[in-house]
Amino acid sequence: MLSSRLLTVFILLTLFTPLCVYATDGSVEPSPQRRKDSSRPLEVQEIKDGRQNLREQAQNQLQTLRSSVAQNHANRLERRFKFYFERLTNIITRFHTLKNKGTDVSTIQVKLDAAKTQLASAKSLGEQAVADFRAIDPAKFSEQKAQAQAARDQAMQARGAFLEVHKLLKDALKLLKTISKPALPAASSAVEQSL
Repeated sequence: MLSSRLLTVFILLTLFTPLCVYATDGSVEPSPQRRKDSSRPLEVQEIKDGRQNLREQAQNQLQTLRSSVAQNHANRLERRFKFYFERLTNIITRFHTLKNKGTDVSTIQVKLDAAKTQLASAKSLGEQAVADFRAIDPAKFSEQKAQAQAARDQAMQARGAFLEVHKLLKDALKLLKTISKPALPAASSAVEQSL
């Protein structure tokens, strides 16, 4: 019995053993992971070229964006400074119409004259700032940082000059209000105390 069992195990092992063995013709082919393919360096070069193209496209898009940002900023500054100039000029014109109607504006004339000269200065500073921003070349932005800083400082000076004109005109208006509304007479103070 034991020998018949051993014989059956032996027969079964011999039957299944040939299935695990591979017959070869003597040439050994490397595995696909280690195979050196001549097309692989071409694929790597294609990938490198594709990445370079993507970089160039990104740089072009960045340059276009910088160009549009610089132009938009210059246009905004131009519109803003033009609005300030027109608005402040209209206010000065209103003061002159009061003078033509017979209102005494001699006390505020000094402030109006200072506001006119400051307004002319602010307008020229604003125009120079806009011209400086338009002169910046977006392709050479990193080389022109000093010019961009100077243009920004010029714009801040123009803004400060417009604010100074506004302050002068507010002071003139306050003076005009005190002139046109004299102090209350003594009789009206007596009436207020009786209430």
